[in-house]
Amino acid sequence: MKKHYICAALTAASLASPLAARADGAALSGTEVQIYGVVDAGVAVTNVSGVGSRSGMLNGGLTDSLWGLRGREDLGDGWSARFQLENGFDPSTGRQADDRSLFNYGAWVGLGHDDLGELRLGRQYTVGKTYGNALEIASWKEMGMGATFKASDNYQFSNLVNYYTPEWQGWQAGIGYSFDADAQGKFRTNANNRALSLGLKYEDGPLLAVATWDQMRLAQPPQGIQGRPQALQLGASYDFEVLKVSAAWSRQRNGYVGLDGGDPDNLGQNLGPAAFAAGGTVNAWLLGVSVPLGRGTVLAQWSLAKPDWQWADGMTARKAQLMTLGYTYELSKRTTVYAFAGYASNYTLDNQFDPGNSHTTRFATGVTHRF
Repeated sequence: MKKHYICAALTAASLASPLAARADGAALSGTEVQIYGVVDAGVAVTNVSGVGSRSGMLNGGLTDSLWGLRGREDLGDGWSARFQLENGFDPSTGRQADDRSLFNYGAWVGLGHDDLGELRLGRQYTVGKTYGNALEIASWKEMGMGATFKASDNYQFSNLVNYYTPEWQGWQAGIGYSFDADAQGKFRTNANNRALSLGLKYEDGPLLAVATWDQMRLAQPPQGIQGRPQALQLGASYDFEVLKVSAAWSRQRNGYVGLDGGDPDNLGQNLGPAAFAAGGTVNAWLLGVSVPLGRGTVLAQWSLAKPDWQWADGMTARKAQLMTLGYTYELSKRTTVYAFAGYASNYTLDNQFDPGNSHTTRFATGVTHRF
């Protein structure tokens, strides 16, 4: 999965009725509910060396297709209550992205104060994903930042408590803890996978800088696996108006912290390759550039992921590289057409590192509509 997305929301209802009243009967003011969404569909041709080509519909070439509800209530004295419910779907079939969950992308409620920050409880993105993914330039399907920076991939955790501080002179920090990240539902907390996420962000006009750290604690790690995946991310972007540049570095250890890296060795937890989960390290670098051209934008992004382990046959794992070049054109404020080409070495769309040293290419075009 991926990826960072931008939604344009329309106010669906503004409630100031007896249904939205205080216990003392006073009607609420400043209460609103919004419905929003994105529909993104395209066509793509993908080729993997040694496997062959596949062509067909592409769901979410630029951004995931989803719809959601979100709302905010002004509680007075600087306090507010918020909620968000968000569901992903496949426009080519109309099916939900996750048949097990109606609001797989998000289902949380929170309380906040202007001077104290905000607390959110429920299924949501980690602090590391939220801050890290903001550095992404090109969010192309399965070939965006999350392909090599898995802690910034498009994943969510259940049973997650996130706290974000108020912004102070451009600075903001966040901390999150999940009691049961993948909803195993065991009675005892230590029988569930638990996750910790920390982040620091500085944003001042065109400058954005972030630092994040994530750790997953597996309740039942596979045999011979430490069970403590970690990810550190550092990066910055600057918008010069004539172009925007983004650069980032990440160190991932002991498997993928988001449990979103595939399962090529049947470990059962989407930790990635067994050699990685058993103590391996991946250093990753990313560089992206976007250049506005009238109502269009050229997007170029390159990333490199360098592993430090050997495969079971004794061969040293090779570094994976991913390059994309694309173009987006705004037909209106809500509708965008796009096209992109991507090339990856020692990499497949299913597994970030490929012992067969496969090469993957993809050409795609599509349309995105936001509402």
